[in-house]
Amino acid sequence: MKMPNLVYFEEPSVVFGHSQTAKDARDGLTLFGPFQPSFGDVRIGIIGTQRGYDAYLHYAQNVNKPVYTKSAGRPFFPGFHAVFGLQWTSTPTATIIVEESAIYRILKVDNLHERTYQLATLYLDAIKNYTQNEERQVNLWYIVIPKIVWSLCRPKSRSKGATISKVRIQTYAAGQKSLWVDDDTKVRKFMQMYEADSDFHDQLKARILSEKITTPVQIMLEDTLLLRDKNDNALDDDMKAHLLWTQSTSTYYKLGNLPWKLYNVRDGVCYIGLVFKTLQSYQKLSGYACCAAQMFLDSGDGMVFRGNIGPWKGKNEKTYHLDEQASKELIVTALDSYKTKTGILPKELFIHGRTRFTDEEWAGFTMAVKSFNTEINLVGVTINDNDGFRLFKNNHSTKFKYGIMRGLALLVNETNAYLWTKGFIPRTETTNHLEVARPLKICVSRGTCKIDTVLRDVLCLTKLNYNACIYGDGLPVTLRFSDKIGNILTAIKDVNWPARQFKYYI
Repeated sequence: MKMPNLVYFEEPSVVFGHSQTAKDARDGLTLFGPFQPSFGDVRIGIIGTQRGYDAYLHYAQNVNKPVYTKSAGRPFFPGFHAVFGLQWTSTPTATIIVEESAIYRILKVDNLHERTYQLATLYLDAIKNYTQNEERQVNLWYIVIPKIVWSLCRPKSRSKGATISKVRIQTYAAGQKSLWVDDDTKVRKFMQMYEADSDFHDQLKARILSEKITTPVQIMLEDTLLLRDKNDNALDDDMKAHLLWTQSTSTYYKLGNLPWKLYNVRDGVCYIGLVFKTLQSYQKLSGYACCAAQMFLDSGDGMVFRGNIGPWKGKNEKTYHLDEQASKELIVTALDSYKTKTGILPKELFIHGRTRFTDEEWAGFTMAVKSFNTEINLVGVTINDNDGFRLFKNNHSTKFKYGIMRGLALLVNETNAYLWTKGFIPRTETTNHLEVARPLKICVSRGTCKIDTVLRDVLCLTKLNYNACIYGDGLPVTLRFSDKIGNILTAIKDVNWPARQFKYYI
């Protein structure tokens, strides 16, 4: 192969109903329906204020209606029932009204950690009480919150001193008890508050996971369900269609159905993305982080595994690396789950990370594969998008005035390349970025695989963002949600459910 070399990879297709394919998920869903069809009604439970309930009714009345657009980049939305075959009823299956006075009473709490924890408890208790006492169960909870919750219950929101001193909590954590049981109980309660992250969204999802609640949750702003923007203006038809496409696809996936899957992907391929997140607890340990893995099968379905917490931060304080034993345990867990789900082991296992894998990490990964006594082609791929490299197109000599095409690649050598997952898209007559297109820097850092095969795989994995119904993403799904998943896995001290389907984290 002559190096370096510019090549173009054809846009990957995805599969929809009746085994039909399309390059744009919105085209495929409109013409052929979802890959996994489903029938009946959507059983949604709503938890919110009266305004939140009214906002949900407004959304439910609009989600089944077609929305006509003017832009090719924001395609026509036919309506939820027309696309997915499920009936989104105008009234929810279950309704829990949260009094505004209860919310605002909590929001008056000065300390951010206390405020966020108490508010998350309010909504969590509502779900737990319904699950325990009601026979008619739902298959998705819509938690509808006022905008002020988003403003006051996330990191860097206003906060004043804690109700109990930091010294008292640290003293208790060190094993020094008081003479009064009630005092220790109070301190233990506050420890839970301060060990939890101050982001309402992440903390609530983590606590739902820890409670082993099996119903997925969608946390929404009231204004979003009213189809209004952040300035309280009604969305135009193009943006309304975009929002309805995105929310509908996410809902369908959380209901347990694949909207689409990869087309013509190699059989028996498994992709794992490594996630590292520094601990968000009150008692932070220097250099310690939580490691997790996002696993995606060749079908596109995914799972998340929480690994060990340890001193994974590197000496340069910028990268994270596992030791040999933790590396082995994480991959063994992933392969066990793959075999449980499919009945067989994968033929190829690609591990995606943002930094090069150390010898110790790779030894652990290799030991994990060997422990299954089978041949699995193990490949380590590093992917990052913070390189300063850019490529500009000379538009002076052509009548086609557009920038770099999505799918273009610069092959540097046998193991290194740049891939433009952002760029001009002929189907939508626009780009999927706002700035000069920045490529992904991709390196086959461990194992053996042709670089063009890896690039095609990465481009395919940009089509699996079920949380946003778009033409193609800028990052492969193995890395797209790494920060979000890490935030949830470290939002409370112990998420006691180490493996869950990917739909619970988005």
